[in-house]
Amino acid sequence: MSDRMRAVPFGTLLTQSLADFREKKELYCVPVADSLPNVGLTFAGRPLSVPVGPAAGPHTQLAQNLIAGFAAGARVFELKTVQILEGEELGIQKPCIWTGDEAYNIEWSTELTVAGARDEYIRAYFILKLLAREFGLDGDFQFHASVGYDLAGIQSPKIDGFLNAMRDASGTAAWQEGVDWTLAHLDLFEHVDADFVRSIPPCVTDFVTLSTLHGCPADEIERIAAYLLTEKGFHTFIKCNPTLIGYEKVKSLLETLGYDYISFDTTHFDHDLKFDDAVAMLSRLRELAAERGLTFGVKLTNTFPVQIVRGELAGDAMYLSGKPLFPLALHVALALSEAFDGALPISFSGGIDTHNVHDVLACGIAPVTVATLLLKAGGYKNLTRLVKLMPEEIPAQVDVPALRALCESIPADPYYQKKADRPRPARPETCDPACFRCRNCVDVCPNRANVPVPGMKLSIHLDALCNECGNCACLCPLGLTPYRDKFTQFICAEDFEQSENDGFLGRERLRWQGETGTDFSVLPDELRQAIDRLLG
Repeated sequence: MSDRMRAVPFGTLLTQSLADFREKKELYCVPVADSLPNVGLTFAGRPLSVPVGPAAGPHTQLAQNLIAGFAAGARVFELKTVQILEGEELGIQKPCIWTGDEAYNIEWSTELTVAGARDEYIRAYFILKLLAREFGLDGDFQFHASVGYDLAGIQSPKIDGFLNAMRDASGTAAWQEGVDWTLAHLDLFEHVDADFVRSIPPCVTDFVTLSTLHGCPADEIERIAAYLLTEKGFHTFIKCNPTLIGYEKVKSLLETLGYDYISFDTTHFDHDLKFDDAVAMLSRLRELAAERGLTFGVKLTNTFPVQIVRGELAGDAMYLSGKPLFPLALHVALALSEAFDGALPISFSGGIDTHNVHDVLACGIAPVTVATLLLKAGGYKNLTRLVKLMPEEIPAQVDVPALRALCESIPADPYYQKKADRPRPARPETCDPACFRCRNCVDVCPNRANVPVPGMKLSIHLDALCNECGNCACLCPLGLTPYRDKFTQFICAEDFEQSENDGFLGRERLRWQGETGTDFSVLPDELRQAIDRLLG
């Protein structure tokens, strides 16, 4: 199959969303969360009703991903990082995600071009504004851009243009497409009129998280942040690394919790930003931001680089996330909060789940974003569980004693002890190409590339939305690889030819049991019925 993702047109995204909500009260196979709580938070000068959402990663790369997260109750979205390298230049090996008790990945920024990512974010923002208006949903959401990894790249015309478009999208073709298409189809709406369409603010976001590579010098980080604050005028958070607390602390925490098999050395600790340098730098940047009336803080944390010794993914190195990252990130939060007496704003992303989201928010750390939990059973629906666990109030700054107590509780909490990974079932000799015994592959796909066929108890794979991340294979209880084994719908001849999947291209091309042809009568009845339903 092809791992090239293809953007869903604006009109298709919106008409499917409108139909799904009206018919099933869901968006992209995710039930729309009812009665969202509102903590009344103001973040970066704007209201943020629910400070919970997906982190920069597989769940914020495509427009439909963002729509699905919104359905589940997310109201903060950390958009996947853009950098000067793009698309195939990244050389990301596939599969790139491994999910067990913890998770690992070998991807780090959007696989789209920068222009493609820009358009996806604009489409999603515009559609969410329309959906919120049409269905009376809470519309106090925020998109947060993420850029990396050095000053030269961020100052390049490519990334500079991206940032400009995020601040004011009105001059982009994607924005104009949204306006024109919606105005031409006002008959689809009951509560959206032309005045509302034209009144949608074109500022997708004026907030940016700086993501830096491990080993980026302190002075380079400071120059980038200063540029984002002073030259671009963005509210700015710096994403820090778990290495800030030092090799011995990280090693001790992981060993205490049963993750002693995770392999890493001192390399990144030797080359990454040191704690004292970080405190001094953050102090200067806080003053700089305050002079300009901007919000400045830190995002905790990046994933943690480790060595591949058990064959989880291809290559020599990968990035750790999930439950064992939580104590590392939380101790970074404590160290920085103690240094700044709780006055340094902190956003958190390291291993948030249903066991800790309430306590972290109650410490005054917000917003929080999550990736690993959404890769596990339930997928985006886990966001709804997180939202319902929020405290009623979030302190205006970090409660250092409460944060210290939370850190101290971790070693004695059985939840954080390593649990055995579920054995991967042996691959069966035969498989059902439209298997629907469970919804795992549907739920855990970040891109919504495995979908139920309307009115039938079967599901198919959408090649155009898949990047072969591999997560559906990690979660299949039958030992299958859904993105390769499922009957597949293709949208262009190029993708059909590049794939070995059994599947169909319209009513013109078919591959079945490895043989390519045009005779659809060879298919089982249920697959022919599925094609009829999908193609109309």
